[in-house]
Amino acid sequence: MVFNSAVFVFFFVIVYCVYWSLSYLSDARRLQNRFLLFASYVFYGWWDWVFLGLIVISTVVDYFSARGMMTSAAAPGTRRRRALLLISICMNLGMLATFKYFDFFISSFLETARLFDPAAMSGAESQLLLQVILPVGISFYTFQTMSYTIDVYRGTIDAEKNFLDFGLFVSFFPQLVAGPIERAGDLMPQFKTERKFDWDDVQAGAWFILFGFFMKVYVADSIAPLVDQVYLENKFVYEANPALAAGHGGAQVLLASIAFAFQIFGDFAGYSTIALGAARLLGIRLTINFETPEYSQNPAELWRRWHTTLNRWVTDYVYFPLGGSKFGVLNKYRNLLIAFLLTGLWHGANWTFVLWGAFMGVWVMAYDLTRPYLPVMPERWPGAVKTAVRISKMIFVFSMFGVSATLFRAYDIQHSVELWKSLLNFPWEFGQSVNGVSSAGTLLGAILQKILLLVVLDGVWYYSRDPLWIHKRSTALRAAVYTVLFFMVLVYGVFGKDVIYFAF
Repeated sequence: MVFNSAVFVFFFVIVYCVYWSLSYLSDARRLQNRFLLFASYVFYGWWDWVFLGLIVISTVVDYFSARGMMTSAAAPGTRRRRALLLISICMNLGMLATFKYFDFFISSFLETARLFDPAAMSGAESQLLLQVILPVGISFYTFQTMSYTIDVYRGTIDAEKNFLDFGLFVSFFPQLVAGPIERAGDLMPQFKTERKFDWDDVQAGAWFILFGFFMKVYVADSIAPLVDQVYLENKFVYEANPALAAGHGGAQVLLASIAFAFQIFGDFAGYSTIALGAARLLGIRLTINFETPEYSQNPAELWRRWHTTLNRWVTDYVYFPLGGSKFGVLNKYRNLLIAFLLTGLWHGANWTFVLWGAFMGVWVMAYDLTRPYLPVMPERWPGAVKTAVRISKMIFVFSMFGVSATLFRAYDIQHSVELWKSLLNFPWEFGQSVNGVSSAGTLLGAILQKILLLVVLDGVWYYSRDPLWIHKRSTALRAAVYTVLFFMVLVYGVFGKDVIYFAF
């Protein structure tokens, strides 16, 4: 079930009522945890009970691997400890590789072979490709549970003794299918403490849920048709008629790409924010996954604000183990590029995602190289001028991020090529529709209509540095903001659409 559906609303109301009713019993914490584990399995099994077995396998293997590391025979640095870690990593990456990447690599191999011999391995696809459905959220929960065994191996945390509590860490339903990717050191202690009903948690949870729904069903899902004018609705439309992806106006491609940046931001951050709210209503605090990324003034800051838990995961378990920035500039940039390539591949089994990761890595490296030579705003400049410069930087950075949609959102490399042909086809046409796409002025106006309120609300968060800024405002302002958001969600929201990141 998806958060933006009536089924989830009914599900969560039942969970909420039962969960807090259990808090009055003598063994409240244990009963609440068991109930949450059951509810989490029901939540995930709603899609397909078969794939629930993957979560159980991951839970069992990682639990016993970590417990094995805590025995006297598995002291730090011993062969047994490394073997147990290897079992955990191979199992998690093996599941991910089988369901997400196997067909991609086999198809890539066959396509490469046919570059040399067009008749090579004719009809091999039917015999070699698995053609299995991608389990929802597999990239999220495998990374989460893998971080647990790595942390136990490193001695950062102790292995969890209670199997069912560990199972809850792996499958906690608010963040199970689309993050944030939590660490055991942050989440497990919360399952070990008594949780009592708290009015502050109710207020925070309600705000996060309302704001998340606004981002998801109003911003993301209502802006999607504008993006689809250029990028097409789905892959089947593109494959049926690839010519539809070509011949667009450059201005329209740019605007649709920026619109997609806001679409995926609203989609993913909205879903993560609903997860924050749902967990908070249950007395659990999750990590904020998006921190006003549209206000970033450079690409490095953008990646500190965008999908923060994935960025932290890749930094701690890929970038630093490779050496980080310790061994010279060349090694630093090599490690940085590897980290971004893996980030791109994590997002999807397609060469477009690998190129997108490379694009992001090169952009961050270029900024890091040129940063010492970039001009610094003089202190004597008027405040209005400084503000204008900062806003210009923010617009440029998020627009560049939007341009990367020509890789991220494209269905294949040829699609990306056609989009870039349109971008580089000067002069751009601003006043007329091009290839069935609205004029640049009309498209810009429609985009601004969808994103303006989000940018304003995020601006208050950005400048106050407080995601719960609304609670520090007057009752009248709070009531007005809640009313407007509720109205936008209820009247103009698009309900029932899947989350883009479910495909990752």
